[in-house]
Amino acid sequence: MNRFDPKAIIVAMLLSLALDVVGSIALVASFGVQVHSQMTPEETEAAIQAVTSTDGFLFASLLYGTATTVFGGFVAARLARSYPYFNALAIGVLGIVLGLLLGGEAPFWFEALAFLVSVPAAVAGGHLALRRPPR
Repeated sequence: MNRFDPKAIIVAMLLSLALDVVGSIALVASFGVQVHSQMTPEETEAAIQAVTSTDGFLFASLLYGTATTVFGGFVAARLARSYPYFNALAIGVLGIVLGLLLGGEAPFWFEALAFLVSVPAAVAGGHLALRRPPR
């Protein structure tokens, strides 16, 4: 008997990643990056890099990423036909694998905390899904 529902995991992971992308754009904008059409690509990259390397931005990004991981675990658990905790757990593990494969130039403390909270956050999302009765 397979404990993982690939459809639930894929849908939840894609939703979580989409929220990460939208949230990243919103975070960059909220931290005051001024990008306009007269800027060269190099100037644009430098402006974004200057903001995204600050501790405040990284901390906000960590909090937002944890929230999207909780959401991904919630969705996976709700969509799974059985074993909701295993499917939520898969979201956390998949997030770590993607972070290792696609990791950027973030400081060690950021990556260490992100990897440390990924699985518990996803499982917490699965737990929240179980507390709410299905429709």
